[in-house]
Amino acid sequence: MARLAYKSSIGVGVSTIVTIFMVLLMTTFSMLTLASAKFDYNLSRLTNQATGDYYAADCQACQWLAEVQSIVDEQPPGQWIDSIGSLNPDTRVDQQTDNQAIVVYTSFRIDSKRFLDVSISIDGTGRIQIIDWISKTRFDPTNTE
Repeated sequence: MARLAYKSSIGVGVSTIVTIFMVLLMTTFSMLTLASAKFDYNLSRLTNQATGDYYAADCQACQWLAEVQSIVDEQPPGQWIDSIGSLNPDTRVDQQTDNQAIVVYTSFRIDSKRFLDVSISIDGTGRIQIIDWISKTRFDPTNTE
């Protein structure tokens, strides 16, 4: 009696399953890569906006400091407080009695939650020293955003 040759088709089935698995795997990784790229794009866009907003406030603070310097250079010490206080509505000027210096506090809005707080001291000779130049997050009740 002749033996029948039996050919197994397991090679075709395994290669099909492996191919389907590889296609699913590559699709999954491509979707994860796309989601990661979108997240990175949004994060870089927000970072760019926050950095631009900070440097705009920093530029305003530098202009304010230049105006303070010109007031100190052009006016006598008795008139500094009123002139400096009128530069920015958020400015507070304190007179220090112990060393004839004044301390000036002011704030510049960076965005809806962050402010650039600047503090300087001016001694009796007109020398300006920066005490603080710092970004702070705080609640602003006037903001409706």
